[in-house]
Amino acid sequence: QIDMACSSSPVLSAACLCVLAAVCVSVATAQADVVACQPPHDHYPFCNTALPVEQRVADLLKRIKNEDKPALLTARKNKALPELGVPSYYWGQNCLHGAMFSNCTSAGNCATSFPSGPSMAATFDTALIRDMASVVAREMRAAYTLPGWLDNGAEGLGLECWGPVINMNRDPRWGRNGEGGAECPHLMGQLGASWTRGLQYGEDPRYLQVAVTLKHYDANSLENSCGFSRHNVTANVTKYLLQDYYWPAFRESIQVAGAKGVMCSYNSVNVVDGSSGAIPACLHPTLKAAREAWNFTGYVTSDSDSVSDAWRQHHFVPTAGEASCLALTKGGCDVDSGNTYLDSLPDAVAKGVCSWSNIDQALFHTLRIRFELGLFDPIADQPLWKLGEKDIGNATSKALNLRAAESSLVLIQNPTQADSASSKTPVLPFKPGQKVAIVGPHANSQRALIQVDTGMVCPPPDNVYSCVTSPYKAVKAINDAHGGSTTVEEGCGIVNTSTAGIPAALTAAKDADVVVLALGIASCGSWMNSPDVPANLRRCSSTMEGYEYIEAESKDRTSIDLPPTQKLLAKQVLALGKPTAIVLFNGGMVSVDSFGSTPAILDAFYPGKEGASAIANTLFGISNRLGKMPYTVYHPSWVESASMLDMDVTHNRTYRYGADAAVAFGHGLSLTQFVLTATPTAGSTVGPLATDGSSPDVHVTVSVANHGQLLGDEVVQAYLLPKSVEHVTQHPIKTLVDFARVPNVSPGATQTAVFRLNVHNFLLVDASGARVAAPGQYALSFENGAGEVIQYNLRLTGSLVVVEPFPEA
Repeated sequence: QIDMACSSSPVLSAACLCVLAAVCVSVATAQADVVACQPPHDHYPFCNTALPVEQRVADLLKRIKNEDKPALLTARKNKALPELGVPSYYWGQNCLHGAMFSNCTSAGNCATSFPSGPSMAATFDTALIRDMASVVAREMRAAYTLPGWLDNGAEGLGLECWGPVINMNRDPRWGRNGEGGAECPHLMGQLGASWTRGLQYGEDPRYLQVAVTLKHYDANSLENSCGFSRHNVTANVTKYLLQDYYWPAFRESIQVAGAKGVMCSYNSVNVVDGSSGAIPACLHPTLKAAREAWNFTGYVTSDSDSVSDAWRQHHFVPTAGEASCLALTKGGCDVDSGNTYLDSLPDAVAKGVCSWSNIDQALFHTLRIRFELGLFDPIADQPLWKLGEKDIGNATSKALNLRAAESSLVLIQNPTQADSASSKTPVLPFKPGQKVAIVGPHANSQRALIQVDTGMVCPPPDNVYSCVTSPYKAVKAINDAHGGSTTVEEGCGIVNTSTAGIPAALTAAKDADVVVLALGIASCGSWMNSPDVPANLRRCSSTMEGYEYIEAESKDRTSIDLPPTQKLLAKQVLALGKPTAIVLFNGGMVSVDSFGSTPAILDAFYPGKEGASAIANTLFGISNRLGKMPYTVYHPSWVESASMLDMDVTHNRTYRYGADAAVAFGHGLSLTQFVLTATPTAGSTVGPLATDGSSPDVHVTVSVANHGQLLGDEVVQAYLLPKSVEHVTQHPIKTLVDFARVPNVSPGATQTAVFRLNVHNFLLVDASGARVAAPGQYALSFENGAGEVIQYNLRLTGSLVVVEPFPEA
C-alpha cells in the first residue's frame, strides 16, 4: 500500500514520508519491546557480546531478585524485568504444523497451515519436513517484528515452539494420533530430527531461529481410557521398551539434531524392571538421566500443569511444594506450564524443601535459550530481524504446502476395472471432463482438513475456515475446467445415524460416470467451531451420538471402524458398480475392511489447507507424488483383545512385532508402475560388519525404474530382519533402518538411491536396556511398499558391544 501510494511521483511527498516514518517507528518499537540491552540498559556485562553466553547468563541471573524468579519459570506469565531492561517473554507457542497462536497480516496473509503429523510421517521425506519447519520458524520470526501479530498480542511473544508431537502411535485409538505421526521409532526419530533442524537452524549460524520443544516425554499415548485419564495414568514399561520404542524419537532429535526443548508429560512412568516404582514424568530421574546421556543442553517445560498432577492426581507427594522441588531437582523440569511453581516455590524454599540455587539452575537453562535466540544482542546485523509481512503465508510457502500434501497421500488400493470387452485399467487416475459425483460427509469439509492445533487460517472478516478449499470445490475446479460436470451430496453426517440424505447421494452417484466417496472421522471440541462443522462436533460430550468414533485431545476412541451410517452409504454407492475412489480423512487409522476390493482407496489423513487441491490433483493424475502408510491399519476386531493400558508393543502391536495388518506399515501404491533393481545383486551377501564399528560401510544402490505412463515419486525403505542373533533374546521381527524418497521419475526413466549403512544402523537392545551391536545372522531388505522387495544376507561378527548402556539415575 505504501509502495502504491508513493511510487507514482519521483519526489516523496510529506505525507509519504510521514507514513514511512510511522512504519519504521512501529517496527522499531515492536523490536524494542522484545529485545533486551537497549539504552539505557546496555551497559551490563550480560549485554557484552564479547563474553561467552554462559558468563552473560550468569551475570544476568545474579541481578534478578528472588521474588521475581518463580514468575520467570511460569509459562504464559510474561514477566518483565524493567529495572534491568529485560522485556517479558512468553513460554508456550505451539508449532505442530504451523504457528498456532497467529493472526493474519494487514495484506490478508495468514501463517501457513501444513498437513498433520501422520501426513508428515507418510511423506518419508526428511528434506520436505525440514523445509516445512523452516517456513514455520521464519513466519514466527517475521511475526516477532509485527506488533500484535501473535494472538492479538494477548498472549505476549515467544520464540520457542511447543512441538512436534513425537509420541509413538502405539495404539490407533489414542485421541492425539492426529498430532503425532508414525508407529515406527526410526521414522518418528527422522521426523523429529528434521523438524528440529528446520525450526532451529537457518541462515544465521550464530542464533537459533526458534527453539523446538519435543512433546510429550514420555510413554504418553492415553487420554481417557479404561477408567484412567492422561492426568493419572501410569505407563508400565521395561528398560527394553524405553530404549527400543519410546526413546528413539527423542534421542535422535536431541543427540543428533540438537533439540533445545522438551515437554514432560502428564503420566507417570513405571520402569517395571527398575527399582524406583511409578514416578510422574516431570519428576522422573531416569528420564532426566536419559536426556543427559544424549547431551541435552536445552530447557524442559511441563505440560499444562503436569507438576500439579504429581500431587493432585498421582498422589506421589502430599504437597505442591514437594512436587515443585522434585520437578526441579530430580526431573530437571525448568518451566511450569501452570501456577504450581509460582504459588508454591517461595514457601518450599523457606521450609528447606529445595533452594534458590535449584531455582537458579532452572532459570539459567531458560535464560540461555533466550540468549541463543539473539534476544540480548544487537539486531542490526541479524538477518532474522529483517523478516516481515512478505515472509508470512507467501506464494512460496503455499507451493510447499501443496507439495507436502501431495506427498503425504497414501494410495492403499487401486484395482483394475474393465473399460471395454478386452482391456482393464485402474480406477485411478480419473479422466477429467466426465460427470463426477462427490458424496460423503467430508465432501464439503474445510475445517476438518486441518489438524486441530492451528492459528488463524483465513483473514478477517471471516476469521474461520471459509477460505479453505473443500474436496468438492477442488474436484469441481479441475473437472469442470475440462468440460465435465460435478455434483455433491453428503449423504450422511460424520457420526450421526440419520440416513435421510442417502437417497439423494445415491441419485447423484447413479447419474455420474465416476464417484468420489469422501469419508472418515474428525475431532471434536472448541477447535472445531466452524460453520462447516456439524454442531454436535463443536464440543466433546460423552453423551454425543457417535462418541466412540471421534478422536481429540482428552478423548480416545473406542472403535477404529468407520461409523455405521458411513459404511451403509459406502456399501450402497459401491453396489452401483461405478468406478469409485474412497478418500479417507483421519488422524488415527480407520478400518478399510468394509470396502471390499473394487474401489480405489486414498488415505488423506488431515492434509492441511492445501489438502483438497492435493487430493483433486492426485485423483486426476496431475500429481503422482504419494506417500507410504506411517502406521498399521488393523482389522476392527483388534480392539477387542488389545487394552489401551498395555504399553508393551511386543504384544503383536505395530509392524515390528507381528501385528495382524489389514494394511501394512510402509504400504503405498503409485499411479504408475515402479520396478526396483539393485547393486549388489539381490540375494547375495553384504558385509560382514564388525560389531566394533571397524568395518567399512555397506553400500547398496537401488535403481527405481518407471515402467508406467506417469511421472511420479517413489519411496525406497530399508529394513533389518534379525534371523539368528547372539546374546539378545528379544528383538523386532523387522525394523526400518533407513529410507529415501526418489522424486520425479519420468516414464521410461530410472533414478537411483544410494544407501550407506554401518553397524550403528543395526543396533538392538538387550535385556538390561543397553543398545548393543550383536553378532549374528540378519537379512537386509529394500522395499517400496508395493510388492517390490530386494533382500541381502548380512552377518555381524565379533563380540557383543555395548554402544549405549541404559542410563541409570
